Amino acid sequence: MKRILFRFVVFAACIALIFGVFHAGAYICCLAEETRGAEYELPIIMYHHILKEKSKQGKFVVSPDEFEADLKYLKKNGYTAITADTLIRYHEDGEPLPDKPVMITFDDGYLSYLEYAVPLLEKYDMKAVVSIVGSYTDEYSKINDRCVSYAHLNWDDVNQLSNSTHTEIQNHTYDMHKISGGRNGCSKMRGEKTEHYQKVFTEDVKKMRDLIYQNTGKNADCFTYPFGFLCGESEEEIKKMGFKMSLSCSEGINKISRDSSLFKLERFNREHKRPVEKILEGKN
Repeated sequence: MKRILFRFVVFAACIALIFGVFHAGAYICCLAEETRGAEYELPIIMYHHILKEKSKQGKFVVSPDEFEADLKYLKKNGYTAITADTLIRYHEDGEPLPDKPVMITFDDGYLSYLEYAVPLLEKYDMKAVVSIVGSYTDEYSKINDRCVSYAHLNWDDVNQLSNSTHTEIQNHTYDMHKISGGRNGCSKMRGEKTEHYQKVFTEDVKKMRDLIYQNTGKNADCFTYPFGFLCGESEEEIKKMGFKMSLSCSEGINKISRDSSLFKLERFNREHKRPVEKILEGKN
């Protein structure tokens, strides 16, 4: 009798386990399908430099007060700042995004980001994606120039920021952040052979990707186009290199779903006297 009772208990336990696993699997599948069908509006705000001097504020320079006002507005209106990695995990694995995501980006890697932006990001518990230029970072790692008006982050700064919870480091080329010799940023030159362009472009971007990994231990899976200049070949090459998303300089609100592309995402340039409130409320 005891043996029969024991077998019954074991059988019931197995059935319960199978039933539980089935329902857990069904729940996960339903959640994945629900996430796949979701669509988010994702505004991406592009900053460059932050300075206190009013005479230097303009198209690519805002004041610390302006940046803080933007963060206050975002916080008050329920926005949650996400990183590129968060967006990629949603796209690949279905990890849900917050209800009102926003991405805060800083291009070029100015030292002013560390001086003025980081304390405010910490204060308002926000995150930012910082796309650095390798040649600038190398230069300021060799010289002891910490003038916040023009200096760039060095590799020690980059490592420190990468290990924080408020900054993500991404790739802005090693040395193609310029307009010279007939080339605009990392676009193809007129008359340039495809093979030559591919070699020049991939060598530069791979060098930068390797440097970021060597100095942070993390992969940079997002590519940020200098000045927004790109071409069909550049998109093909960054995909071949394993990048999972890219940022442009075209303006607009991104419609994000798990089936949408994460390449050439649009961003609003936040210039002096163009507060994020006006950008997000369509008062451009």
